[in-house]
Amino acid sequence: MSYVIVSIMLLLGSFGASHQLYGQKFRFPPVEAFISDTLYIQAAPDSSVDLSSSQMEVIDSRPVGESILGIRQTKKYRYIPVDQYLALDQSLPDLFKTQFLLDSLELSGTLHLSNLILWTDNLSHQQKGLTLNAYTTYHDSSGNPVSDWLWEFHIEKKKKKQAEDEYLKQVVQTFVEAQSKALLAGDFNLEFYPYLYRRQLMIWSEFITLRDGFAINAHFTLDFPPDQETEWKRGSPGIFFRKSDVHESIAIGGKDRMCFRRINSNWISKVSGTYRFGFNNFEGGHFDHLEYWNLIYLNISGQATLEYRPVYHKGLYGGIGVYAGYNILPDVIPQTELGLLLSVGVVLP
Repeated sequence: MSYVIVSIMLLLGSFGASHQLYGQKFRFPPVEAFISDTLYIQAAPDSSVDLSSSQMEVIDSRPVGESILGIRQTKKYRYIPVDQYLALDQSLPDLFKTQFLLDSLELSGTLHLSNLILWTDNLSHQQKGLTLNAYTTYHDSSGNPVSDWLWEFHIEKKKKKQAEDEYLKQVVQTFVEAQSKALLAGDFNLEFYPYLYRRQLMIWSEFITLRDGFAINAHFTLDFPPDQETEWKRGSPGIFFRKSDVHESIAIGGKDRMCFRRINSNWISKVSGTYRFGFNNFEGGHFDHLEYWNLIYLNISGQATLEYRPVYHKGLYGGIGVYAGYNILPDVIPQTELGLLLSVGVVLP
């Protein structure tokens, strides 16, 4: 009887030991492993620089931390959407100081980095790759504000198969080098951006007068302010309505590609082009027979506008310009059309 009891106790002990070992080998990973990921970027240009010799202090006040370039969404295990942290091997302030020392910058004071956003511009096919927007300010050694910068970079990969960490290193270095050059050259903007740095809402419509009717082209965008640029590009979907004596057309979507140039502190010029796909409706009594393909509206157009939009403008703005279009479909109306346009919009920083 005692032999049986001892045998049972040994079996239970061995089962418990093996169960404990099994539990140690097959623990579930922490929740953070499922909901986040990290991409490490070797961004340091020169590790031999003595950062304590820099006369310029750099303060990164972003909430994500000094060593995080940004956070983006990626997929883990091919299917699980997670936040990916883009982690630098050095803090951004140290990268700025390194570049300042390599460029022999003799200015003293403090550079403040308060915002940095990495994103992909899908609305303008002319700008491939990542877009970096950032806001920095420079205060002299007495604490007096000297300049701010509204940074915007569109950076393509040097080669198609460039590793992602190498590409992000290229993005960081482009930004850091541009900031150093601006300080070195004394390229200061004395009038500071007066609003919170973020995407600004723009809503505008173009009212086009044509020989046989009119058209309205309505847009809205959420873009970072380009007010310190002399030239910039944007893309915007729109809603286009066209009415003539015999038909109506409507098109939703498309992408207006717009190229801007600042003429002076008050005026800008805009040249844009787009293609449109939509549908037509015809007035009764004008056509004996219409082929079915004439229900489709297919158009390409371009326009040039002069707009009154001062630097750092908030509120209403307007402009005048010319419009030229070519109608592929329908084929029962004039194919070419010319007109004048009036542009009216609002900017809300």
